[in-house]
Amino acid sequence: MMSGSVIKAPDITRKLFGGIFDVDGSGHYPGLELINLVVCCEEGTLPTTEKVHVLRVAHDFARRLIADSDMPASKVADVLMNDHTIHTITHLLKCLELEVPNVVGSKSWERTHFFPYTRSLVHWDARRPKGEKNETKPPLLERRYYRGAGAYAFSVLRHDPDHARLKSVREGFDNLYPQGRHSPLEQLALTLKKQGHSDANASFDTVEIRSELHNDSWEDLFRDGMCNVLSHRGLPTVQRVRAVMNWTSIWIALMESARAFLLRNPQKPARLVVDCAGTHPQLRRAAQRCFKDVVTVIEQVSRDEGEQQGNLSVQQLGKIRAFYGNTAAAGGLLNAWRGGHRYFTLRLPAIEAMVLAAAPSGTEVEFDRFLTEWLFARCGIIAGREGASRSGMLKEFDGTIFEENERRLADQMRSAGMLKVFSDATRMVHAGGRW
Repeated sequence: MMSGSVIKAPDITRKLFGGIFDVDGSGHYPGLELINLVVCCEEGTLPTTEKVHVLRVAHDFARRLIADSDMPASKVADVLMNDHTIHTITHLLKCLELEVPNVVGSKSWERTHFFPYTRSLVHWDARRPKGEKNETKPPLLERRYYRGAGAYAFSVLRHDPDHARLKSVREGFDNLYPQGRHSPLEQLALTLKKQGHSDANASFDTVEIRSELHNDSWEDLFRDGMCNVLSHRGLPTVQRVRAVMNWTSIWIALMESARAFLLRNPQKPARLVVDCAGTHPQLRRAAQRCFKDVVTVIEQVSRDEGEQQGNLSVQQLGKIRAFYGNTAAAGGLLNAWRGGHRYFTLRLPAIEAMVLAAAPSGTEVEFDRFLTEWLFARCGIIAGREGASRSGMLKEFDGTIFEENERRLADQMRSAGMLKVFSDATRMVHAGGRW
């Protein structure tokens, strides 16, 4: 034990979970970081090279336009012809802004990010140089919210030993973000991007190369899910991009909880109890207690590893703890981003991502199999009676509680167009779209 050394959260999470899981890089940021690395990698889409270089784009003009009151009017006037145009473009860009629900008050332009609907909306972290209030220096391109969780996900995908699956994922991303697309949104984003700052040359990514792969079933789960999500090319681009980001957040939360429980007690795997019905207090309490237990175990294994490496402060431990809750909430696995009564559930973003990740385009899955073979067996999520039975929960719970939970989940999926019910009561899960 190195009792004298001060240990930071990244040292712990990289060793335990594979990447940097810091609160500043939580929520939707892992998905944004992943897409940045996919789109802007100098070596191509998911290369197998040892090192990767990234051509970073600030998109600072557009970001400042909607979130920086100090932006000189003359700078705006050089690009946008009149007040009407400025008003229109500003409101359009606000519609493209990524939601960050856990931020209190107004956001600075540095924390304003665009949802990557199209290739030219993809951008890196940037900030104004410290103490710099004028326009003499360009913004600094550096990691501020892209801390490394997305880099770890990128590393998992590009080091896939299944070459056929890797090829499919590459083709899926190339289809999602094609070169030469000339949609109106892409042309507008490209024009505004050119008014901002970018790297003159691609820079070596020193974070991604330090990701520690585990080569386990959880990394294969991410690869399988991403391959399936990207296969649904008949769905709108927006829906696929959203699913890529949400699946990334969901998988990180599932993987982190699973590895923490494995370290704590290999005989007791993580099982996330989700309340989809909202009608049974006993199930609600179980889902709430389950979330608290997961966070506690993550804290325990992080504290244990901190004692092995040196001195992990309470503040650094808090960063690890908060990363989990924010990221699970972003993917739709929690009922809320904040508050003392959070519990596991499956909100619409999670349902959509889970359905697209469960099976490739052109296939359907029976609802019962979706619950047991996908949600329970592969993802460790207890939503139905069979999963509860296999986990021993029916010793404490009436089975009808989970039957009702199944029905409510099925109703939500049907309302979202992701479940078909036939006359013989057969229920089939499908992603919709054109096959």
